[in-house]
Amino acid sequence: MQISFATAPGSSALPNEDAVLAASATVVLLDGAGLPEGTATGCAHGVVWFVRTLGAAMLRQAASGARELTDCLSDALAGTAAAHGPGCDLGHPMTPTATVAVLRRHEDRLDWLVLADSTVLLDLPGGPLAVSDHRVGDVTDRQARELADRLEGLDPRARRRLLTEAQRTAMNTPDGYWVAGPDPAAADRSRTGSTPWPDVRLAALLTDGAARPVDDFATADWPATLTLLRTGGPQALIDHVRALEHTDPAHTRWPRTKTHDDATVALLRP
Repeated sequence: MQISFATAPGSSALPNEDAVLAASATVVLLDGAGLPEGTATGCAHGVVWFVRTLGAAMLRQAASGARELTDCLSDALAGTAAAHGPGCDLGHPMTPTATVAVLRRHEDRLDWLVLADSTVLLDLPGGPLAVSDHRVGDVTDRQARELADRLEGLDPRARRRLLTEAQRTAMNTPDGYWVAGPDPAAADRSRTGSTPWPDVRLAALLTDGAARPVDDFATADWPATLTLLRTGGPQALIDHVRALEHTDPAHTRWPRTKTHDDATVALLRP
């Protein structure tokens, strides 16, 4: 089995808040929730520390293969919350959070887990299987409509700050969306599954910045994405995303808050 990955920051001026970690039969991908510049988080460490700490904890928990991935994530979240220490306010609405996606081969099966809007993509005999949870996007779209009057006339930075504050009020709530943060109970809201290992032709994990051609731009589908990954590997997909983004620098064709987003792809070849 071969595991490879590529990652690219959305901005040269800001840190890459994605993280990918791998062991011999397990891959963990995280996408830290970016915040408007200057946002107070209540955390002395920051988003990059959070994704790296949670990713390492999740890899340790999952790599043995003996436990359900949701249980592994719950323990990883609890351990990361404890690692913050007394200097961090985990009740702060802007406390660091992240998406989580995992692939793990265990004996004759491939297990997977997704929490929030990263994507697990499998090439199977019956066709592609793509699994993600886009409730956070649904919440943001709904709130943008509800806040239309307040958003009108705001500059892009103030607009993003208002939407981010509204979005966080729906985080990890029954009517909102679920993401990895300080509450281990979020693990139970993950989407999980397994497939026979001999059926897996190719498997990938994508952050939402790498899934833009399908999810946001509608310029490709999952079969085409698998073909690109098979022939060119993870970097080819990221290069394709960046090329598309450069054709729309004013965000007129594809409205979005950032021209480029952190983009990460992990590829597993049986």
